[in-house]
Amino acid sequence: MRKFQQALMTGVSYMLPFIVFAGMTIAVTEMVLQYIQADSASMTALNGFAWVMIDMIPAVFAAYMAYAIGDKAAIAPGFIGGYIAAHPTIENTSASGFLGAIIAGAIAGYVVRWFRKVPVPEFMESIKKTLFIPVLTGWLLYVIMAYPVAITIGALNDLIIESLIHLSEAPQYAFLLGAILSAMCAFDMGGPLNKIAITFVFALWNDPSGIGFQVNAAVFPGIMVPALSVGIAALISKSKFSEAEIKMAPGAILSGLVGITEAALPYAFQDPLRVIGPNMIGAGIGGAIMMAFNVSTAGVSGVFGLPMASNLYIFVLAVVVGVAVSVGLQVIVRKPHSQKEESAAQEEDFDFDITM
Repeated sequence: MRKFQQALMTGVSYMLPFIVFAGMTIAVTEMVLQYIQADSASMTALNGFAWVMIDMIPAVFAAYMAYAIGDKAAIAPGFIGGYIAAHPTIENTSASGFLGAIIAGAIAGYVVRWFRKVPVPEFMESIKKTLFIPVLTGWLLYVIMAYPVAITIGALNDLIIESLIHLSEAPQYAFLLGAILSAMCAFDMGGPLNKIAITFVFALWNDPSGIGFQVNAAVFPGIMVPALSVGIAALISKSKFSEAEIKMAPGAILSGLVGITEAALPYAFQDPLRVIGPNMIGAGIGGAIMMAFNVSTAGVSGVFGLPMASNLYIFVLAVVVGVAVSVGLQVIVRKPHSQKEESAAQEEDFDFDITM
C-alpha cells in the first residue's frame, strides 16, 4: 500500500509542472484576449496549446506513476494507458479520466515488475527491458484501457459528470452544486475527484448560458482553501503541528494563493480526518457562496481568477470564509503534537519520497 501511495505522489509531482504551465498560460492568455486585445492570433494559438497540455496531463500522470512502481520500462505503457484514459480509441466508449489514469499507471507498473521476473534466454536479457517489456506491456495496456476500462470506468465518469450537469440546470440547487464541486476538489487535493470536478467545469466552458464560468468560480475555494488553511493553521496553532509542517506552512500558503492544491497533501497524509474533513466543509461553504451569488470568472488557478471575477468582493469573501471555517475547525479538532508521535512516525519510515 505504501508503494502505491508513493507512486500516486510521484505521478502528482511530475504532473504538477504541466498543470502550472497550462493553468497559468490559459489564465494569462484569457486576460490578454479579454482586456488588452493584443495580437489575438498568437494569444489564441498559445491558449490552444495550453489546452493541448491539459489533455496530456492524465498521460503524464499515469506514465510517472507507472515509473514509480516499475521503473523506466513502465513509462511508455503508463503513458499509453493514460492517453487512452483521456482519449478513448474505440467508438461508443467514454473517457475514463483520472480514475482511468490511476488504473493505467498501476497496471503498467505492476505488469512491468512481473515481466522482469519472467526468465528469458541469456542472449535476450539485454533487450528485455528496452524492447519486449515496454512493447508487450503497451499492447496489454491498450487492450485493457480501450475496452473494459473505457466501458466501465468511462461510464462511471460520464454518470458523475451528467449528474452534475442536471444539478446545474436547477437554479434553486445552484448553491448545492457549488458546494459539491468545491468539496470534491478539496477531498483529494488534485486526485481523481478533483479532476472529475475540473473536467466538468471545462466541459461547460463553451455553454452559451454562461454556466461554465459560474461553476469555474465555484471550484476556486476547493482549489485554494486546502493549502491556504493548513498553512495558516500551522502558523497560528504551532503546538498542534510538527516542526516539518510548520516549516512547510509559508510554501503551502503561497501554493494556495496560486491554486496549487497539492501542497496540502503532506498535511493530509499525516492526519487525514482532521485535515480533509475541515477542508471539505470550508471549501463547500465557499463554493456554495460563489454559486448562490452567481459569481463567474474566466480565470484559472488561484488569485489569477480575481481580475475576471464578475463580483470581486463576493469572490474574495467566498474564499476567505472557506479558509476561516477550515482553519477554525482544524485548530479545534487537531490534537496537540508531541515529539513522541513525531519519533514514532519517523520509525515507521512512512516517507513520501516524491521523485522530481
